[in-house]
Amino acid sequence: MSTQDVDIGSRIERLEEIAETLEAGAVDLERARALREEADDHLETLRRALDVGDGAVIDVDGLESVESVDDE
Repeated sequence: MSTQDVDIGSRIERLEEIAETLEAGAVDLERARALREEADDHLETLRRALDVGDGAVIDVDGLESVESVDDE
């Protein structure tokens, strides 16, 4: 899954709404659990969409790759 497949902004907005609702404490336990599960789903989707693997920089279009920044 890529960031193009996920509307990151709307998921973050929904997570903020869920957090505000839970912080207000005006929901019963059943509703709070449902909101928590929804938030977990959104977070997992965002983690997958934003995963950069090991973060290694690779050679693209003939440019040199950078393996580490310890060249100081």
